[in-house]
Amino acid sequence: MKKLLILLFAALLIVVTGCSDDSDDTSKTNDNNEKASETTNNDDKKDEKKEDKKVYQIGETAEITSSTYEFPYEVTVNSFELTKDKVDGVSLDEKVSEVDEEDRFAVVNVTIKNTSDRPFVPNEKISAQFISETLGEQTDDSFFTKRNEKLEPGQEISGNLVTVIGNTNDEVFYIVYEAMSGEETKFELPNPEK
Repeated sequence: MKKLLILLFAALLIVVTGCSDDSDDTSKTNDNNEKASETTNNDDKKDEKKEDKKVYQIGETAEITSSTYEFPYEVTVNSFELTKDKVDGVSLDEKVSEVDEEDRFAVVNVTIKNTSDRPFVPNEKISAQFISETLGEQTDDSFFTKRNEKLEPGQEISGNLVTVIGNTNDEVFYIVYEAMSGEETKFELPNPEK
């Protein structure tokens, strides 16, 4: 019986001790909750920033920072078309060994502007990929050769990013700059055949 009373007394002492420290625990808990809330809010802001990455439309200008070289530049997609006609003097049969009935050029006309304070060669420092749900990353570097020349601060160039595509039911294509980085920028290109 004495052992039982001692155990009850010890349990009561623990409960009383716990209650008396409750105000300290509450303030600690409130501090911890405030810190956790701040952390959550900061995480939410980071997530919002990631989710706020805008998908640009034809005619809009994106301000981009090179993820590798850390200089700013701008890109505007001026137009997009799918065509069987020659592009920049090049015909489909010059690009495809056997032209299929479904083959055509995907032509994205873009303007690149150097908004930094130093020159760069766009083809060496900027990559652009033409993609869709069914197409992998691709562009043909033999078009838009002005990208191989030095672009001085404040200067801009325009030209066609071109790739050959076959049969596809994709409703939308994308041209992507700074792919797979925190600076990834997409332009949505609705399929003109849909």
